[in-house]
Amino acid sequence: MTARRWAALAGPAVLGGLLGALGGWLWWVWWGPATQGRVYETKAGKAWYPDPFDPGITRDFSGTATYVVVGFALALLLGLVGGWFARQHALAGVVAVVVGAGLGALAMTLVGEWLSPPDPASLLSSHAVGDRLPGSLAVAGWTPYLAWPVGALLGYLVLMVSLPVPPAGEDASAGSEQSAPRSGAPAPQG
Repeated sequence: MTARRWAALAGPAVLGGLLGALGGWLWWVWWGPATQGRVYETKAGKAWYPDPFDPGITRDFSGTATYVVVGFALALLLGLVGGWFARQHALAGVVAVVVGAGLGALAMTLVGEWLSPPDPASLLSSHAVGDRLPGSLAVAGWTPYLAWPVGALLGYLVLMVSLPVPPAGEDASAGSEQSAPRSGAPAPQG
């Protein structure tokens, strides 16, 4: 396998992981600081609620929405760059971009949650009623994770459709002066 083909296959996967780590940091910075809350006594036992309650719920939604916006933008970049490198190997390139998008979503989630304070629900046993605890950064549901593959595939599709594929064996970065431009006119007969 040539070095160009390895770059077309491994490049989007590595780039996806790197963009995901950057995305996790951006997600945390854009979302932070964490919402403050309090431990309350309920009929079911101790529970953590944001204080005040309404802005805390809004803040939880903004964490998920921020994940989607940052993830989609970085995935779009991944699809464009992956498409550029995989113009000669379209099917292998789309698989590499999807793998990169999966790694990006995973890295973004892990880095963002690692930077965030721990989930206050997991700290209830070690805190008394009335203690103040910061909220944590999390994604609500599974659909926000689709921002990565959808954004990456959209970027890949846009690049593959809008740029011509260079002929096999021709360097994609340099134009060839030897080959004449292709014409839609029929070839001369006779």
